[in-house]
Amino acid sequence: MKQIIILFKNLIIAIACSSAALFASAVSADPFIPTFEELAPGVWAGVRKDNPRNPVMGTATFVVSDAGVVVFDGGGLPLFAERVIEKIRSVTNKPVTHVAISHWHGDHNFGIHAFLEAFPNVQVISHSFTHEVFNSKRIRYIDNYPNNTMPYKKTMEERLQTGKRIDGSPLTDAHRKYYRTFIADADIVHADSQRAKVTQPTITFDDKLTVVSGMRTIEFLYLGDGNTAGDISMWLPEEKIIATGDIVVHPIPYLFNVSPEKWSATLHNINALEYKILVPGHGEIQRDTYYVNLLIEFSNNIADQRDALLAEGLSEEDAKAKLDFSAFEKRFTGGDAYLAAFFDSWSKQPFSASVFKALKGIPMVNPHE
Repeated sequence: MKQIIILFKNLIIAIACSSAALFASAVSADPFIPTFEELAPGVWAGVRKDNPRNPVMGTATFVVSDAGVVVFDGGGLPLFAERVIEKIRSVTNKPVTHVAISHWHGDHNFGIHAFLEAFPNVQVISHSFTHEVFNSKRIRYIDNYPNNTMPYKKTMEERLQTGKRIDGSPLTDAHRKYYRTFIADADIVHADSQRAKVTQPTITFDDKLTVVSGMRTIEFLYLGDGNTAGDISMWLPEEKIIATGDIVVHPIPYLFNVSPEKWSATLHNINALEYKILVPGHGEIQRDTYYVNLLIEFSNNIADQRDALLAEGLSEEDAKAKLDFSAFEKRFTGGDAYLAAFFDSWSKQPFSASVFKALKGIPMVNPHE
């Protein structure tokens, strides 16, 4: 699917065009190692640190009860899923009974089949829109998924040999470190990509699904469109914990095919739950509403700019060129050049297009195109 391929390519281009203090930080042995935190008794989140590292991996959240384990996402590729399973087995001998898929993008579900292999009776939950995409040609981008990494590995090797960046300027030590990390990761990423599969849900819903697991009540909610038209969240009403999938991504939001009005409304619905802890689809766990409020402000501001520019009689092309993201870039990036490159490719560029597409009354993504 073009959106995911573009995301991958933009990641490489963004890194190649930026300088980054973040590169200097230590990296884990491979990109499939989540860092686990117990958010409340029996409620765990596994976050892959350094969200932009290739390949992006959706956060895993799981809930342990006396009857079993319910998992939300946690299977971007099989090796990541297997490490989530390993963690689950380290804290309980109960089986995984349910795995919910937040949305159809592969970095959240192409490894979910590992749960079925480990727990044959597991039920797989998704929104009906996600199920529809899984049975459409949109999901066929998985056919090229195993072939994306090695060409970029060759590019990185060539850049190290020439000592030059994509624009011909000299490589910094930070770039060299990133390229070496990418190259070191490439073989394991390529190998695990060969195991990527689409896992069909066994349970679908449109608005709300409640799973009672022992003494726990776990709600899966469709709160409105976000990263896709079928994003669902996992809500624990007693613990006041919500896992949002990619409706919320930290520190740089993913804004491919996102309607600002619908996204803002969905974020308001999330805040209305009065959560104490929010687990984004990627990135740092949130313990207040500051970041979600920033996303709402950002979304509304860009939509308001669009409307004002069009009211002046500007064409869509001219209005798009005049959208000003500068008031928000540093608030998301903290002035970090590494994150700024991703803000441009994951937020600014795609949102500049989608805010106008949203006015046309057509689906952001048609599974059958």
